Amino acid sequence: MDLFTKLKKYTEFSMGLSKEVCELIYQDTSFDGIVFTGYDLNNSSFLEVVFNECDFSNVYLSGASLCGSNFNRCEFSDNIFRKGKADNSRFSSTVFKNLDSFRTTFYESKFFDVEISNAKLELTYMDDSTFSEVEFKNTKFLSSTFNNSTFKNVKFLNCHFENTKFLNITGFDEIHFVNSSITIHGELLVGISSHEMKTLIDFSNTGKPNKGLD
Repeated sequence: MDLFTKLKKYTEFSMGLSKEVCELIYQDTSFDGIVFTGYDLNNSSFLEVVFNECDFSNVYLSGASLCGSNFNRCEFSDNIFRKGKADNSRFSSTVFKNLDSFRTTFYESKFFDVEISNAKLELTYMDDSTFSEVEFKNTKFLSSTFNNSTFKNVKFLNCHFENTKFLNITGFDEIHFVNSSITIHGELLVGISSHEMKTLIDFSNTGKPNKGLD
């Protein structure tokens, strides 16, 4: 069965339009220039798959497993990716817009030349990952983690942080905060410098007061 036929059958089953049981599972293959818009990838499985210049705009991804996959020059726009997995994945020259991520994991993943904008990442875990030439714009980080990750020229522009952890990371000097904000113990702090933001993130993680900012 070709990919589009299977996508159509799976979407109809997922949306309750068909009673024919259908699974969407792919492994160790590649897709070039595929537009997934209009199809439902809820609870699908794409393991160690290579996606080249694919478009995932408006695709429902909740429960999907994308572990070990490579995304090259792909586009994600207006996606809901809840309780999913993208561990050990690689994203290169890829764009995310309006991503809604909740209880999703990106453990041990790699992000190169990636832009993430207007996103909400709640309980999203990106530990032990690598971020190089990455830009986050207008993104909310709620109870998320970057622990044990490596950073190189990473920018957070107009982003908001609450209970987000950057513990034991490499390349902290390579992280730049611009016009970002943070909530600590219910208090919203805005208009602070990149240096102060780093201090406050440390403060929010350890619970130790920062006397220099009293």
